[in-house]
Amino acid sequence: MKKLIFFVVFPLVFYTCRTKTEEKKTPVSYEMKNFRVESAGGCITDTVQCAYYEVSYPEFTGLDTAVERTLKQRVDASISMGNPEAEGQTMKQIGEGFIKDYEDFKNDIPDAAGGWHYSGKVKVEILTDTLMSLSLQEEYYTGGAHGGHGTYFINAIPSTGAEFTLDNLLKEGYEEALTKLGEKVFRQVREIPDTASLNENNFEFPDDKFQLNKNYGFKKEGIVFFYNSYEIAAFATGPTELLIPYERVREWMK
Repeated sequence: MKKLIFFVVFPLVFYTCRTKTEEKKTPVSYEMKNFRVESAGGCITDTVQCAYYEVSYPEFTGLDTAVERTLKQRVDASISMGNPEAEGQTMKQIGEGFIKDYEDFKNDIPDAAGGWHYSGKVKVEILTDTLMSLSLQEEYYTGGAHGGHGTYFINAIPSTGAEFTLDNLLKEGYEEALTKLGEKVFRQVREIPDTASLNENNFEFPDDKFQLNKNYGFKKEGIVFFYNSYEIAAFATGPTELLIPYERVREWMK
C-alpha cells in the first residue's frame, strides 16, 4: 500500500520556518515493499528443513537521490544481524548469504533438526521536514536453544541524510536531566523502588548507575530508548523499552 506523507508538524516537537518566496517541497511518499528469499525447495512452515530471509521495508520517493541512497545503505546495514562480513552488502546479497550459510551448514550436518529464518520489519515512526525516524524489529533463528530478536532505530534529516541526534532536538546541557527522567521511567517499567539497587535487581549498569543507551528513536508520543536482550540483563529478563513523552522535556526543546 502506497502512503503519501506530507511533511507535518508534531506539537511541541518539530517546526520549520519558510519564507514566502521559498519553493514548496515535493511531498515524500513511501510504499511498503517485501523482500523474501528461501532455500531450495521453499518453506511451507517454519519447522521444515529450510531457511528463509524476509524483510518488510519502506521504499521512498521524493527524497534527494543521494539521501535515498544513504538511507538505503543504513537500512541494509541494520538487517545483517551484525555480521561484519555483510558490511556494504545490499539486502539481496545479505539474504542470499544467509541462505547459503544455511545450506553449507546442512551439507556439513545433514541430520541437524529444524530450519533457519530471519524476519525483519522496518517501520516509519515519524516523517517530518526535519526528522525521519525508522524502527527495525527483527526476529531470527539459526539453531541453538533459542532464537534472537531486537529493535533498532535509524534517525535522519530528510533534506541531507545526516543522522538526527538528541543534540538536534534538545538544548545544550540536557544530558543529566534526560538521564534522570529515563531512570524514573525505567524503574516504573521494571517496578524497582527509587532507592533500590539496579544491580541487585539483576540489571547490569556500571557502578550501579543508570545510563541511557544510544539505541533511541522518535515516535509521535516521545523519545524512545530500547535496551535489547543481553544488553543490561540476562536473556530471560527480556528487552526494556522506555518512552519519555515530549512534554516531559519541553523546557529542553530547541
